[in-house]
Amino acid sequence: MDRRQSFRADAIDAGVPEDIVDWALQLALPRVELRPEGHSPGPVVGQYGGLPSLPADVEWSGYPHFIASVDCAALPPGAPDFPLPKDGHLLFFGTRGEPSWGPESEDSQGLVVHVPAGTVTEERRPDETHAEYVMEPFPLHGHVDWNMPDPGDDIIERDEERSRVWEEYEDGLWADNSDAGHLTLGGHACAAYDDPCLAPYPGDDEEPWRLLAQARVPLQGQEPTENGIFWLMHPRDLAEGRFEKAKVRLELIPPA
Repeated sequence: MDRRQSFRADAIDAGVPEDIVDWALQLALPRVELRPEGHSPGPVVGQYGGLPSLPADVEWSGYPHFIASVDCAALPPGAPDFPLPKDGHLLFFGTRGEPSWGPESEDSQGLVVHVPAGTVTEERRPDETHAEYVMEPFPLHGHVDWNMPDPGDDIIERDEERSRVWEEYEDGLWADNSDAGHLTLGGHACAAYDDPCLAPYPGDDEEPWRLLAQARVPLQGQEPTENGIFWLMHPRDLAEGRFEKAKVRLELIPPA
């Protein structure tokens, strides 16, 4: 049973009319959830932690910290709902240190690198300052599931009818309790606080940005506190595969 089916069953059991459930489910988005062995039924499609393999022309001293890599050719079909490269690897970087806020943080605290298939790469080691931030590597298994926006998300709040219906049926149209996990491609942002896709958007226009990926990583030296990392892209750049244009937003997630 995927989350759409769970949402439907729970909502109908709570007395939400079936037509309202169908209407709400139009907001469900497919996503690829990359998880450790035992937490995903899918094949290996990436690696968490360890050291990145990068082309010689990509500068990297160890910061932003390497989070995970994804083998694009191994991704399961059906998600996300935007184009990704057919081959090569996507490498995701973000900070495991204390977040900082401000316009400059979107450029300094994370990035995405696409390494096309056949590119000559070399495994990189961070400099001494950032060596302690390297995480123990392990394979990531990928599978497709769906998720729903939370009641406070921009996609609901900015639409008067959606906001009204979610408030009227708040006991039945539940909040999605899935999270970002080790790495998730696409879907809605699973934020502990403010939706990172809320306006003002990272760009200079009013077009909503898309969530490329999200992850939760341990804050170095302060576990179990975590950083929520959100890699965002303008729809135009995403369609053109301009991953160097990705922006990063962070949130600090204290222990529950």
